[in-house]
Amino acid sequence: MNPSQTLVDNNTAVEPLPVALRFEAGKGDPVTATHGAIEAVLGKLDLTAFQIRAIYYGNWLRDYSQLLDPKLVRAVGTPKNFPDVLSREALTKIVDVLAVREFTGLMAIDRQQFTVTPEKLGVYRPSEHLDNPKPANDKPTDPKNIDADFEDWVAPDDASLQVDPETSMKRYLQRGVDFMTAELNLAREAGPQSADGLQAFGSALHVLEDFFAHSNFVELSLRKVGYDDVLPWTSKADCKHGLPLVTGTFGGSDIIGSLAAPLGKILFSTDDKPFEATKPGVRYERDQILQILLSEHPDPRLYEAHEAFLTARDKWAGLGFASQVEQILNIIVTPGRIVGNAVGTAMQGLTTLFGNSVGDGQTSWGDDPHTSGSTNPSHSQLSKDHAEHPPHQLAALLAENAVLRVGQAMAGHWEQKPEVQDPAQAAAHYFTHPMDSDWQDALVREWANNNPALVKRATSKSELENISKEVLESANKAIERFKNESSTFLSKFFEINSAKDVWDLLFGK
Repeated sequence: MNPSQTLVDNNTAVEPLPVALRFEAGKGDPVTATHGAIEAVLGKLDLTAFQIRAIYYGNWLRDYSQLLDPKLVRAVGTPKNFPDVLSREALTKIVDVLAVREFTGLMAIDRQQFTVTPEKLGVYRPSEHLDNPKPANDKPTDPKNIDADFEDWVAPDDASLQVDPETSMKRYLQRGVDFMTAELNLAREAGPQSADGLQAFGSALHVLEDFFAHSNFVELSLRKVGYDDVLPWTSKADCKHGLPLVTGTFGGSDIIGSLAAPLGKILFSTDDKPFEATKPGVRYERDQILQILLSEHPDPRLYEAHEAFLTARDKWAGLGFASQVEQILNIIVTPGRIVGNAVGTAMQGLTTLFGNSVGDGQTSWGDDPHTSGSTNPSHSQLSKDHAEHPPHQLAALLAENAVLRVGQAMAGHWEQKPEVQDPAQAAAHYFTHPMDSDWQDALVREWANNNPALVKRATSKSELENISKEVLESANKAIERFKNESSTFLSKFFEINSAKDVWDLLFGK
């Protein structure tokens, strides 16, 4: 085993468990079901906090792999075209900056092992989130022309988009099961002391959790136990159970709406913090994000100007009296207008990128599958990622039960207990139509009895449509806030008359 893959023991001090991500991308809150909160059930097993963090890191990477959508990634070998698209490398570096903030303890113990790389992060693949890969048009651009790691586009008449008559499930779901199985097998063989194995375990659990958040399993389960008015989000199909198990069509790019908040905190945080003088040679989060973005701009002078500014700032910070002057000014000092133009270009480019992505057709409500004869609901119709969706809590409850069982199977294999079920088989067991399983029935009945108002809301198409619109509006508000904060930041950036005098005095015009 590579030393960099060896984890610390139970006596090593580690940071607290992370503030969890939602099922959706973005920060959750203490009462919202999230990928991290669901995975916290693994605390019932004999795992260290560090190991649970490493598992969650793998899950978190699956969330942020959605950022590398074909609509956002610049094809290999094509000219730079920021802000329309960014290279895969640039997007991966941005995720790495976010990972350092989210997993500071892991990075401090072994930065190399937990660095986000293109191989670890991957790209957006529908199978890894159980999304319906049905194309938005009959002749989509082949994503493999952008990057070979993207999944092949699926023709509108492809067999994988059909409902299997025996299982009453969409056939493409098997691709997700195959990916999950491969990750679980990797984790089982690598063992609990391998960071790579723990990350693979988290990656697999992300798929398992998304089964309950992205499909109509919950709705069909409620109907099974007698709540016939709950909307199934599909029309009937020629299959054993009539109403098939389906997931939503989605391209993943609405993660941008959630990305606006953490990037905004990095780029123009307004937190009241004690003054900390700039240290020579240190590249802070804001510096890193700006350099990544400017490296993607077709005009190299912007990147070069900002790099020159950082180099000059190192000299400034190295002066004996620099901290006193910097504390008095408490503003960013710039050597010239071109640096301001560079920063402004990066900020405005992010705003454009966010707006274009959230505003695309993949967040639309779509046709009503209850009346259109379709078995292809949209992600926004079906997804229980968001806490606002009535069965959100039930989806999380079922996911927790599944995660715990698979976690127990994995721990049993790590402990070499021969009677324990194979983890991959335990996980695959959940990928069934609710009419073909009964493990969930008692849980569903109890939840429904305790939450009649939420069950009632799950019967109203108009209310669910409003929820979808509110989620989209929330994303747009986040982007608008990012835009306003960016404008305020840039205004302060250019308020440098007195600082410029000091700069000119020290370094010349």
